[in-house]
Amino acid sequence: MKKLLVLLLLALPVLAQTHQHGGMPAANNADGSFNPYIVADARGRFYLAFVQRTGGQSNVMLRHSTDGVNFSAPRRVNDREGDGAVRNENPPKVAVAPNGDVYVCWASERERWKGDIRFARSTDGGKTFSKALTLNSDAGGAPTGHAFQSLTVDQKGKIYVAWIDERAERKEDRGGEIWLAVSMDGGKTFSPDRRILTDVCECCRTNLQVDAAGTLYLSYRTVPRTGPMYRDTIVARSQDGGISFKTTLASEDKWEIAGCPVAGPSFSFDPAGNLTAVWFMGGGARPGLYYAASANRGDSFAPRQLLDSEQKIGKHTHTVSLADGKVLVAWDDATDKTFSVWGVLDPQKGLLRRSSPQEGIAYPVVAVSGQTAVIAGMRLATREIVTFTESLKPAVAAGLTQR
Repeated sequence: MKKLLVLLLLALPVLAQTHQHGGMPAANNADGSFNPYIVADARGRFYLAFVQRTGGQSNVMLRHSTDGVNFSAPRRVNDREGDGAVRNENPPKVAVAPNGDVYVCWASERERWKGDIRFARSTDGGKTFSKALTLNSDAGGAPTGHAFQSLTVDQKGKIYVAWIDERAERKEDRGGEIWLAVSMDGGKTFSPDRRILTDVCECCRTNLQVDAAGTLYLSYRTVPRTGPMYRDTIVARSQDGGISFKTTLASEDKWEIAGCPVAGPSFSFDPAGNLTAVWFMGGGARPGLYYAASANRGDSFAPRQLLDSEQKIGKHTHTVSLADGKVLVAWDDATDKTFSVWGVLDPQKGLLRRSSPQEGIAYPVVAVSGQTAVIAGMRLATREIVTFTESLKPAVAAGLTQR
């Protein structure tokens, strides 16, 4: 049985805009709620974050649920009024520690597309939050670009935060950098931030995860220093706690675009460590969403495959692994109207089941706890966040059509 929850939210068109950094067009600067992101913890709880803009002030909010259906009233995360920023490709990120502490990380905005990376923690399940920390060490200087942050925590409670950073960018540079900060004490303090990767596309969300063995994975788009402006997907991994990274090209798409794709890649890994990456590719004869699997923990990837033969120009994908090695994947698409779809992907066999199109909804994100999945997205016409609760039990598969 599918249930629908509604929260206020205003949304964006799904089409990429040249060098928009995932921001809101001026015509859409109305109040409302924005930027949904959802995660589940090991105890079956779901945490839904978003940005609420009221009277021109943007704040990061969090709601939680024990069943994926009934959510608490929103609690403000940021201690400084108006410390959030509305950029739908750059939602606030949430992670839950093994001890149940809740961490939220977001990008503020001091000037247009220029701000800081902020972090707050809750030790009472998201009811209250600590005074926020600024993680980029250049925060006292002139405003510069720090955005598209990712957050993860390992089984020992070590917290990693990565983001795209433009502090060292020169006029002639074509890409940004990724910087990293680490906390060993549950988010009370962080190590000095440092550069870990270069030649990074500036305007697509990153994805940071850590596996049970402590290996750190990070996906992003690259942009070469010279030659064609290819925006290929990279999966980097670190086996030394984020000190060094090995990068692997998920697919040599050779998609050339001299602007901002505003559609970052997603990936997930199953209990055996097999990775599946999903991303938007706008070039070639068949633009759309593709996926590629890795059976060697990201050392190499199989040839890319089209995600869904029915998609028109699918974008803004988000994925989460299931216990049986399959992947729940959500994305938005458009014909004359925007709609969102989600389905179950077998990395070896392809898309097994997909939902019916949910018209008018964009930027979907997914979370899974046991046999319950929650998909959150933006309803465009009514300026709302909607969440769908699905059963993943094979005998039920509510809302999913067998392929």
